[in-house]
Amino acid sequence: MKTLKIKPEAFQIDELATKVREHFGSRYNVTNNKHEIIIANTTSNKSIGCKLVLTKKRLMIHGTFPTLGRLLLAVCILIVGGVIIPMLVYMVAFKGKFEAIEKEVEDYIKSEFSDRLI
Repeated sequence: MKTLKIKPEAFQIDELATKVREHFGSRYNVTNNKHEIIIANTTSNKSIGCKLVLTKKRLMIHGTFPTLGRLLLAVCILIVGGVIIPMLVYMVAFKGKFEAIEKEVEDYIKSEFSDRLI
C-alpha cells in the first residue's frame, strides 16, 4: 500500500476520478464509488486492481482484488487450502502485479498533482 500526504482538502473525489479515467481509460476500467473510493481494474485481467481511498490528509493507493466476488474467492481458497500454499500462490501470482499497478497510479498522481502533495 502506498500513502501520499496531501494538502488538506486539496482533492475532490469527482475531479480525481475524472483525471484518472482520462489517463487510464484505454487500459483500465475506472469506477467511482460514493464512499470516496475509485476502483481501477485491468480490462484484460479482472483479478488485478487498485483502490484509491481519499481522506482529508492522505491518498492511499492499495493494490487488491477489484471486486468483492474475487476477494471472497481468494479468502475461501485461503481457508480451504490452508495458509501456506495459498499464500505462496498469492506471493508468486498476484503480489508483483498489485505492486506494479500501485506504482503506475502513484507515478501518475505524483506527476499530475505535484502541487497538491506535501
